[in-house]
Amino acid sequence: MSFETDKQTLDDLNILGKYKNDSVYSIFGGIVTRGGERMLENMFTHPLKDAEAINRRVSIFRYFKDCKLKFPGTPEEYDIVEQYIGGASGKHWIFNLMLLGQMKFMEIIGHDPRYKLWQEQVRATILFLEKAKQYLRELVKGMSGNPLEERIKEGISLLDNKLLNHLLEHGDRKLSMDKMFQFDRLLRCQLNKELLKLLNLFHELDLCTVVGRIASERNFCFPVACRENEISMKLVGVRHPAIMGAISNDMEITKSKNIFFLTGANMAGKSTLMKSFGIAVYMAHMGFPVAAKEMEFTVQDGMYTSINVPDNINLGYSHFYAEVLRVKKVAEEVSKSKRLVVIFDELFKGTNVKDAYDATLAVTEALAKRRACSFLISTHIIEVGQDLGRDCDNVTFAYLPTVMEGKVPTYTYKLREGITSDKHGMIIINNERIIDIIRGKIS
Repeated sequence: MSFETDKQTLDDLNILGKYKNDSVYSIFGGIVTRGGERMLENMFTHPLKDAEAINRRVSIFRYFKDCKLKFPGTPEEYDIVEQYIGGASGKHWIFNLMLLGQMKFMEIIGHDPRYKLWQEQVRATILFLEKAKQYLRELVKGMSGNPLEERIKEGISLLDNKLLNHLLEHGDRKLSMDKMFQFDRLLRCQLNKELLKLLNLFHELDLCTVVGRIASERNFCFPVACRENEISMKLVGVRHPAIMGAISNDMEITKSKNIFFLTGANMAGKSTLMKSFGIAVYMAHMGFPVAAKEMEFTVQDGMYTSINVPDNINLGYSHFYAEVLRVKKVAEEVSKSKRLVVIFDELFKGTNVKDAYDATLAVTEALAKRRACSFLISTHIIEVGQDLGRDCDNVTFAYLPTVMEGKVPTYTYKLREGITSDKHGMIIINNERIIDIIRGKIS
């Protein structure tokens, strides 16, 4: 079974979307091969639930961060090679020979371009194999014990094939039609399955190169996954991966303190911090680098969030009712004794303060009894935190402060222990002179 989540969570955290502005997916741009792009998409949509598999993937990516070896070739070159190798599908060489003879005949009598295209594909494939051989030999240096080592060595062994070496030796010469047919037979028939396997290896190496480069450029860390641990999530210096120069914070959720209760004024940074945390959890289960200095975590069954819950005009749902349904959905999952990460940002903000207070306190107290799960809950109704602290012993209280500079609120975005006492809504309203505008006292 895979790591559980849903569309609402992916949208809340802006995880997917190659061309979507500031999505986490878009950070990992620059993949050369189409196969590498497919692998990236598959990893983003299928996070892992096995600590060993996560740590194995982490060890591979870490090597590529450290070695900084440039991936060979361009997207256009790889497209040509993949069309040529993949188009044959290991068919019998006589069938290929007949097709090539037909193309040559059509070139002679009708200037058909297919024969010249075939020649270009053969030459491009020879050039790719030359680059591949040099690249793999350089890559394997220092790879002792890495999970990819054996596959790299298999690729080198294939490229050391006597017949293939003979082909590579003639790669820069003008080849006769007879030689071209011989090479085509070797590439698309005799070694077709092995070469397709080699291409798949290069798809993975392409992806690994990009992930390693991004980890290095952005100073991301590699998470450590555990099967069982008192620590559910420990993050040192976590920040939002899509915000350059973002403020970092330390956060920890344990089995004995499984609720992280966050307070702070509007604009203090609660939502961004919660998204940063959620993205880190998701990326860690992918085995990808995380925007933090350190991360250790116990593998979870899944994650659900409620951050930007929209109303639904078509179904007649108000914002508040949409929130209620979302909390109900999460409650149903939590009740199944799963090990989940749950993020609730400003619970029940679509109703009046009294109902929001009662509902937030009641839901949080009920969740507190689900010790297998990890909860990150925020509110600006500070009285909830005060009452929660009297009744529950498994809550960590933290807040994001507001610092007044005269009458102007400023924000540090740095976590502090405890519950905020900040209430600056009217100060902001007065600073914008909204009441004066309504009364007509200013133009």
